[in-house]
Amino acid sequence: MAKILVVDDEPEINNYVALALRLEGHETFQAYDGKQAIALLEEQVADLILSDMQMPVMGGLEMAQILRDNPTTETIPVIFVTGRQELEYRVRGLEYAVDYIIKPFATPELLARVRAALRLRALEMEMRATNEQLALANEHLARANEQLELLALTDELTRICNRRGFDKWLEDELWRARRLSTPVALLMFDLDHFKEVNDTWGHAQGDAVLQEFALLLRNSSRHIDIVARFGGEEFAVVLPATDLEGAQIFAEKARVSLDELRIERVTGDAENLSPLHVTTSGGGAVMDNVPGEISIEELGKGLIRAADRHLYEAKAAGRNAVAVRKYQHESLLPEQNPEFISTEQR
Repeated sequence: MAKILVVDDEPEINNYVALALRLEGHETFQAYDGKQAIALLEEQVADLILSDMQMPVMGGLEMAQILRDNPTTETIPVIFVTGRQELEYRVRGLEYAVDYIIKPFATPELLARVRAALRLRALEMEMRATNEQLALANEHLARANEQLELLALTDELTRICNRRGFDKWLEDELWRARRLSTPVALLMFDLDHFKEVNDTWGHAQGDAVLQEFALLLRNSSRHIDIVARFGGEEFAVVLPATDLEGAQIFAEKARVSLDELRIERVTGDAENLSPLHVTTSGGGAVMDNVPGEISIEELGKGLIRAADRHLYEAKAAGRNAVAVRKYQHESLLPEQNPEFISTEQR
């Protein structure tokens, strides 16, 4: 059953109402003015309040207003039990109470109205709990969707961006560079003779090489840089707010770091085999500003074509080399540079 607070400054009525409620099976506690009731509710929880409207110290209406403004008591339903019959009082009372009983009252009517108020309270609490569960479920769903979106943009093997993620972040960075009038650089890396690694030592060893190079690039980058597996053994790095010198330094550092790295064997007689030596070639393109008259999509494609061209040049020059150039935005467009060689054409 319920726990009910009875508030009335007349002890006889207060005790009578409390007794009737206890006989109905409810637990009761009593106060003799609104201020005392508020103090009791700081220590105890009530499912329902039966209160007179006019009392010394603090009346029921003022008490109800204070309780509604308190998050811990705002949901407790109030029934006013009062001798005031005027319409004005009833209207004001029902703004803060779920019911209004006029003294003198019949006990069966009082108990019936209490049952109705408690049913309403139960439904309200059930609805509140359901809404909280829905809110929690929605929060979990939103987090799950974020994780799914992150997974959709992440390469499963290397745990860096995949091609889809790269396209998204490149577009975002080009928009940001346009807005802030800052340069942006794109670097492309390709592991040299990677097919021989797979053919000689197996795909498990090839996967280990890809993972090591991805980790090397990630550890070399800033938190604002985007490192992605562009496809196969090819990687891409977007460097926001980076000029030609900065892009050249990053590309050369990545090349040298891999050249000096020795990758542990993971297949065959791994304990007795020397670590694997792998090199990379890189190409890059830097754009000093992102103009507003050319679409972001076209500029992104142009950067990729330019970086890819210089990657091909580094390969043709003997591999284990990097080539990075600066471009004006017009020269990134295919009609200006038809000689650009794409990854698919190599």
